[in-house]
Amino acid sequence: MALVSTDIIVGNIVEWQSHQQAAVHQAASKACNEGACETKPNAINPQSQPAKASLLPVERRFFSLSLYVFIFSIVSSTIFAGVLAWSISHPIKLLLEHLKSAAEGDLLVRVSPKITASHDEFSELGQAFDLMALRLNNMIKSQSKMLHHVSHELRSPLARIQMSVGLVMQNPKKMQSSLQRVELEAVRMEKMISELLEIFRFESGMQKLQKTEVDLKGLLTGIVGDVLFEKQDAKLDLDMPEDTVVVDGQLELLQRAIDNVIRNAVKYGPEHGVVAIELQHSARTGEVILEVQDQGQGVEPQELEQIFRPFVRGRRASQVEGHGIGLAMTKHIVEAHGGFVKATNLSPHGFMIRIHLPAKHEAPVDQESKNWM
Repeated sequence: MALVSTDIIVGNIVEWQSHQQAAVHQAASKACNEGACETKPNAINPQSQPAKASLLPVERRFFSLSLYVFIFSIVSSTIFAGVLAWSISHPIKLLLEHLKSAAEGDLLVRVSPKITASHDEFSELGQAFDLMALRLNNMIKSQSKMLHHVSHELRSPLARIQMSVGLVMQNPKKMQSSLQRVELEAVRMEKMISELLEIFRFESGMQKLQKTEVDLKGLLTGIVGDVLFEKQDAKLDLDMPEDTVVVDGQLELLQRAIDNVIRNAVKYGPEHGVVAIELQHSARTGEVILEVQDQGQGVEPQELEQIFRPFVRGRRASQVEGHGIGLAMTKHIVEAHGGFVKATNLSPHGFMIRIHLPAKHEAPVDQESKNWM
C-alpha cells in the first residue's frame, strides 16, 4: 500500500511539473508575440530574461518537494514492510518453538493465548495446535492407563496358570483338573486381548464396518436362547414388536454389543431376579430402542458415564468376576453404527441400559429372520 501511495504521489508531482513547464513556455511565447524576442525562432528577447529568472525558484522548490516526498515514501515503505514481516514471522516463530516443545514430549504447552490478539489465520492455527496437543496428551494418558490395567488383569490368570503347573509337578494325579484350569485361563486371556484389540481399532478409526441388513428380533432371540442354555435358572422377559425390526450394521458386532449388555444384567442382577428386555421401533423418530433392565443395585450416580470406559467397574460390582471391558466395547460398537448408549439407575432399585440405533428405512415387512433364529 505504501508503494502504491508513493506511486500516486509521484505521479501527481510529475503532472504538476508538466503544468508548470507549460506555463513557462506560454509566458515566453506571449512575450515573443508582443515583440519582446528576436526574429530567430524560439529566441527570447533579453527583455524577457527577468520573467525566466523569476521561474527558477519555482523549479528549485519543486525539485526539493519531490526529493522530500521520495525520501518519505522510502522511509514509510521500509517501516510498513518491517511491521508486515514481523506480524508474519512472529506467530510462525512461536508455533515453531511450541512444535519443538511438543516433539520433546511437553504436550501441555499452549500457543493460542500468545497469538489470539491477531484474530487471523495464525490465531486459528494456534487454536488447532492447542487442540491437537490436548488430544495427544489425553490419548497418551489413556493408553498408559490401559496398559496399566492390562498388566494388572493379565497377572491374575498367569498366576493361576503357574499355580496349576506347579500343582501338576507336585502331584501328577491332578493333571486333568490342572489342565482344565490352564485352558480356562488361556481362553479368558485370549478373549480379553481380542476385546482390547477391538477397542483399539475402534478408537484409532481402523475398524471398518461391513454392513448388511440385520434383523434385531432374530438376533435377540438367538442371544436369549444362548444365555438360557448356559444359565438355565436365569429369568429373561423378552418383549418385541410384531413388525420386523431391521437395522444396517455388522451382525457379529451388534451381536457382541447386545450380548454384553444382557449377560451383564444376568450377572449383576439378584440371583432370582428378572431381566426385562424390550425392543421398540419408533417410526416417528426413525430409531430402534433396546432396553435391558435388571433388578440389581445399580451403580453410583457418578459412575453412570465412567462404566463405559475400559477397565472401569462400578464399586458395587467389584466382588463379581469381570474385566470391565464389555460395556466399553458396546459403546464403541453402537456409536460406530450411528447410535448411542445410556445407563440409568431405576427407582426404587434396578439398572437399565438403553441402546439407540438408527432404523433401516423401507425395511421389508415380511423379511424372514435369517440371522439367529
